Parts: sequence; structure tokens; C-alpha cells
Amino acid sequence: MNDSQPPCVRCRKKGTPCTVNRSLQMLLENDVLWKQTIEQKIHNLEAAIGINGKDTPSLTASWQSRQDLEDGPSSLNEKLIEEDQQDEERSRWKIVIDLESSPGALPGHYLFSRTPPQPKGAEDIITRSIISLKNAQAYFDEYQSRLDHFLYRILGDYGTATLGRIREISPLLTTAICAVGALHLASPDFDLLYKEFVVLSAALSFSKRNAAEDVQALCIGAFWISDLSWSLVGIAVRIATDLQLQNSFSKALQGSREHYLEARLYLLVYICDHHFSVPYGRPPITRECEAVRNARKFLDCDYATEDDARLVSQVLRWSFCSNVYDAFGADINRPLSDAEVPHVRRFSIALDSLRAEWADRFTSNTHVGNYPRKGVGLQYHFAKLYLCSHALRGAGSNHANSRSPDVAGELDEIANSGMLSAVSILRAVVSDREIQSHLNGLPTNFDIMIAFAVVFLLKVSTHFSASIQLDSQEIQRLMSTLISVLKEVIATMHQHHLLVSITKGIEDLLQSCGMAPGAAATVSTLLPQQRHQILPDFDMSHGDFNLVADEVFGPYSVNEYDFLLGQDQCIP
Repeated sequence: MNDSQPPCVRCRKKGTPCTVNRSLQMLLENDVLWKQTIEQKIHNLEAAIGINGKDTPSLTASWQSRQDLEDGPSSLNEKLIEEDQQDEERSRWKIVIDLESSPGALPGHYLFSRTPPQPKGAEDIITRSIISLKNAQAYFDEYQSRLDHFLYRILGDYGTATLGRIREISPLLTTAICAVGALHLASPDFDLLYKEFVVLSAALSFSKRNAAEDVQALCIGAFWISDLSWSLVGIAVRIATDLQLQNSFSKALQGSREHYLEARLYLLVYICDHHFSVPYGRPPITRECEAVRNARKFLDCDYATEDDARLVSQVLRWSFCSNVYDAFGADINRPLSDAEVPHVRRFSIALDSLRAEWADRFTSNTHVGNYPRKGVGLQYHFAKLYLCSHALRGAGSNHANSRSPDVAGELDEIANSGMLSAVSILRAVVSDREIQSHLNGLPTNFDIMIAFAVVFLLKVSTHFSASIQLDSQEIQRLMSTLISVLKEVIATMHQHHLLVSITKGIEDLLQSCGMAPGAAATVSTLLPQQRHQILPDFDMSHGDFNLVADEVFGPYSVNEYDFLLGQDQCIP
């Protein structure tokens, strides 16, 4: 139609009357006209605003100031995310082809995107008045002078830096350090710092503006803030891989300090990943790359220290546990086959050799005393307990009950070895005052170690006492002493410390078993059938080793070794 009036071109040619109908063609034509009109109006409006803006320059500034007041400090994370999105939008498709690359480079190495650098001088927890400078300094000192040395100096070259220097480098690293420090000083500031750390860490999930300091911050949070550990590990591994930290190993051996620090940080990420994967029945994210396979060579670096030797010993131990996981899997309901039993024995010999290699390697440390040497023993017993617990997988199943006497006897020996390691762990806690003083500082892996040893011994004492050499009275005394010691240790801890929750769980369990101090009944004075009345009868025909399903140990489950289940309820 011309001018949107009948008749239409077709009817005019045929000389027929034209009836207006809201056809698809007409709707489309009207839509085009409407769009043209709106576009013209918008154009006129923009032109008018542009002219007025030149005459009133304060208009825009006034609006921006009012908008800033409305945003407030709580919108920092939204601003960070928005800035990241804007920068990444500008650079998303800016791909650079690197003609300087070697012809033998990996396919994707030739292409890389331009990522804007991390801005400096961003607001932090102090400038935003979340905590005072005085308190921040106290938390920083607690972490830098003590906690950092339990994990082989995660801060690296920043180990002697001032709080002011760390604030300039990374608001996230500052927050992580202060949050962990506040937790171990039982400060009420921990709740605020926890929330702020969650906000800043979440912003890294899709950010491309990452640095090594972000990886350090994530590792610090993962090692000590239990309910965030696995989430933080995943982000840390991704960023470490993006930064190619795993490729720094060979250049570190050639004498480059920068690559030495990067390779060292990757080994820390490897340990952090394995801390929160293998003991929980999760496959590790990090691989057995060159840096891990040749970890001993790292000590040949020009800058290697005793802390690096401690680091390497941990890498080797977790690599061992990873091999155990790969060999036997995480299905606790599947009993070991007769062919797999000799592999357990060979793994045990390899672990004994590893302990002999490092047991007398370390001297007293200025910051953490004799922990480097004693920690080797504790970690050895934890790895041994993890290995030997495989002997009880699928206990009570048809296959387990039909084993030959020789294989059954060998599994009993392995289980006995695990029982001795569990006892050794608990004895170290109850008898060594120095270890007790470190419990409010050691990473959460040690709290899990204690809970695992307790559950293992109670399970063994109630269901396998006929085949495993066990002194019930000694176990009772050990458990009673343990709960008394732990209650004394946690008296000054922050209520959100993992050991506080674990101690409460152990106490409730021992009360139900009659082993807690002052309990009326004791396991040693009860008949076997009476023991099962106190500790409920577990269905071993289904390989049951799960104290959560049995409602005995609350959130602490030994079948996946995941004692952190439900901990998110402990943190606001």
C-alpha cells in the first residue's frame, strides 16, 4: 500500500475493491515505520542532551556522585565483576598470533588473548572499614610469624613483607591472611572477613586478570577455612594452570628465581588439591606432571631451603596416596580381590621407605618448633591408616567371607597395622604438649586425621576384635584422655574452628559408647552383645562403614573420609 492507505498495488492493477486486512505484510510494514519513528526520536533526544550537557558540565558529575552514594561500599564485588566484564568484552576477540613461537610449540600456544593487567591500589578491608588497621596488623602478624610456617611458607618471598606491602599487591591476599589469622585468634572479626573473602574469591571464577598472589590467597583459604576448601582448590588449580606454573620446573633448575617461586607455588597447589581430594574419595584435579615426578630434583635449585625439603616430602607422600587411590578406587563396598592384596603390602613397604627417607631430615624450626620432624611421623601414620583401611573394604560380603586362610590372614595383618597407626596418631595428640599447642594452627587435614583414627578404632573394636589384636582397656583409656585433652585445647578456639565441631562429635560418640570421662558403662566390661547395643549393629554385609547413616557420628563419615560434610552450617 502507498502511504498505508488502500487500495494496495495488486488490487489497483486488477481494478478490484481492496479490503484492509491486518495481514503479515501490513504488520511488518507498520513495524518498520514504528522503528523508523522511534529511531528518529532517540536521535533527536541524544542531540538535545549533548547540547545541554556542554552547557551544564556539573550535571553528569552530580548524577555520578549521587550514584556512588547509592552504591555504597557493599557493592565492591559488583564493581569488580563489572570492570572485569567490560575489560574482557573489549579483549575477548583480540587474539594475537605469536610468530616468535617455536615450530615445536603446542597448537594453542600460537594464539593468546590480550588480558588487561590487574589494577593496583584497589579498595581493601581496611580502607572500607571492615576491620581496623590495628586488628588487621594483629591478624597479619599471627599468620606471617606462625601459621604460614606450618605450610612451608605459602607467602614465599612475601614472607618478610609488611602488611602495607601486601595491601598494595592484592586485596584478596590481604583478606585471606587476615581471615585465617582472625580465626586462630578467636576474633569476632572472622565472620565479616569470611564473608568478604567469599565475595572476593567468587569474583575470580570467571576473571582472566589473575596473578600468582591470587593462587596464594586461595591456597591459604583452602588449607584453613574448612567449608570453602574444595571450592577454593578448584579455582586455584585453574588459575595456576592458566599461569603455566607447572611449566616453570625446568627453568627453576636452571637457576631462575622467578621460575623457582612459580614451581614452588605449583607444588603447594598440588598438595592443597590432594589434601581435599584423595581423603574424601575425590579424584585429584592436578596430574603427576614433571614437577611432581621429579620433585626430589627441586632441592637442587640454587634457592632451595629446608622448607622446600618439607614441601617435597609432602608432594611425595600425597603422590603415594594418589597412587593408592588410582589402584583401588573409592568404592568402599567393593572388597579387595585376592590379586590386589599383595599390592597393599608393596604399597606399605614403599611408604615405610618414604618415612625412613625423611624421618630424621628436619631440625627444629624457629616458628613452629619440632613440628617439621614430628609432622613426618603423623603424616606417615595417616597415610598408613588410609592404606590399611582398604583391608576392611566390603567386610562381611560373600567374597570377603570366602577368602582362603592365607589371604584372610594377610588382610588381618594389614588391618592390625592400620590399628597401630590409628593408636599412634591419638597417642601423639594426648601425650605431646607441643603437638597440642599446634592444633590451633595446623591445617584442617590434621583435624580430619584425629576423627578418622577415632572412628577406625571404634569400628575395629566392635566388629573385628576377634581377628585384630586390640587391648580394649587401653583403647578406652586413650579415648577418655583424648576427649579431655581436646576439650582443653578448644576452650580458647573460635567456635567456627573445625576441631571444635569434631571434638563435639567425638564426645557424643564416646558418650554413646560409654568411653567418655565419667561414663557409667565401659566397653571393656561389657559382653560382645552388649557392646553392639551401645554402638548400633552395622550391616557389614553391605560393606557398611558409614557412621552418618548409622546416626552415630553426625556429619562425620568414614566411608568417604569426608568429615567436613555439613560444615557449611557452622559458618554464617
